[in-house]
Order: sequence, then structure tokens, then C-alpha cells
Amino acid sequence: MKTTLTALFLLVALSFQAQTSAELNTKGIEWAQKGDLKKAFELFNQAIVTDPNFSSAYSNRGHVYRQQGQLELAISDYSKSYELYPNTQLLYARANTYMDMEQFDKAQADYTAIIKIEPSFSDIYFDRAYSYIMQKKYQEAMRDMEKQLELTPKDFKSLANLINLKKQLDLKEEALADYERLLKDFPDAEDLHIVYNNRANLFTDLKQLDKALADINKALEIKPDYDLGYLNRAEIYQKMGNKAKACENFKKAQELKVETNRHFEADEDYLAVKKLCN
Repeated sequence: MKTTLTALFLLVALSFQAQTSAELNTKGIEWAQKGDLKKAFELFNQAIVTDPNFSSAYSNRGHVYRQQGQLELAISDYSKSYELYPNTQLLYARANTYMDMEQFDKAQADYTAIIKIEPSFSDIYFDRAYSYIMQKKYQEAMRDMEKQLELTPKDFKSLANLINLKKQLDLKEEALADYERLLKDFPDAEDLHIVYNNRANLFTDLKQLDKALADINKALEIKPDYDLGYLNRAEIYQKMGNKAKACENFKKAQELKVETNRHFEADEDYLAVKKLCN
């Protein structure tokens, strides 16, 4: 998510009685920041043995477990740490770990708990929306994306995801209006070619092929080696009845190895243009 290794390991204020554990915990943080998670783990473990009620050592050991992919153990340590010292950062770490484990309902529950305690927690509505998306609860996800945009109106990722949710819910005209907002507010976005490509797909669904073609041309103007763009343009030309242009673009997409793109999908449109051009 948004955390870094350095930011994960937090030292909290401690009582005089816990100084020995505090020293071990501090040394563990130092080793973790150097990248030596094995040494850090040993020190956090010693801190817990020295003081079994030391919340920070459990959370820091949980961070190590998460970095090592031992997610169940990370959850256990986060839960113990939260029991000893409840705070939203621990809930957030546990929620993100549940996301790693694909236990999206549990992640959602923790995000909801954070919202109740601290509604202004950074990006929390976006995060909960993503947990809803993974459960295919698109209405709930859309409400959260809209709430996130109320709090952060100039948030590219939230608006882009809101558009995708509206497309999923067949709110196509609303999605088109949001595309206009996105292109107006973020004219220099890094992935602007993807925005034009996605809007071209929406225009294609609406059978507005001239507008779809204009958008995909813009996408390829921005990124001339955009493999999915050439494939999309081939499919648009195929629907327009222009075999020569369809196959020209299909060949270019093949040259760029479009089928290895992680977003490639061999759907009906792909199969139709492939049959046309082979």
C-alpha cells in the first residue's frame, strides 16, 4: 500500500519500567531500516520476552512477519498489539494484511472501524472501496469513491476508479461525464493514453465508433508503442467494416506482443479480428 519499510516501524512513548524493552525495540527498528529483518526480528522477539505487554514490539514483529510473507503470524501480532494499545495505524496495517490474504470482508471491517474512529484518515474511503470492489460490491464501492472525492477532489486514482465502477454498473452516460472531468483536471497525467483507450472502449459499447476511433488515435499519439491501443483500433476498424486498416493494426499489435500484456483479454472482439486477419 502507501507505507514504506521505514514508516512501518514506529516507536511509541514508553514508561520508565519498560526501558529495557524500549532499547531492544529501538535497535530492532534500526536493523529493520538497514534491511536486516532477521536481526530485527530477534530484537523484537527479545523485547516481547522482556515485556510481554509491550505493544510496539508486537506490531514491529508483525511488520517483519508481513515483509516475510508470514501473514497469519502478522495478523496475530497486530491483533495482540491492538489489544494492548488500540490505534488506527494498527488497524490499517492489519486491514492491509487481510487484503494481502484476500480476506476482503475482514479488511473491509477494519477499514470501517478506522472510519468510525478517524473519518479523515488518509485515503481510507478509497481503500475500503477497493475491498468492496474485490467482493464485487460495486454500489458500496461507488459510494466510497464518491466520498473519497469529496475529501480529495483532485485525486486521479479515485476518479478513474469511480468511472470504472459506473461502467460496471451500466451508468455509461455518467461515466462519459466523468471522463470529461478527468481529462480536464489531469491533462498531463502519466497514463493519459490509458484514459483515452478506456473511453474509446466505452464509445465502442455505445456504438459511437467515430468518437471511439478519435480517442484511440489520441492514445496512440501519446504512446506510439501502445500494444493494446493498436489492438483496440483494429477492433474498431473491424466493426466499421475496414478490413485493411483492421488487419494493419492487428499486425502491429502482434508485433508488439500484445498477448503478453497483463491486461490482454482474448474476448469476442479479439477473436473476431483475429479470424478476419488470419
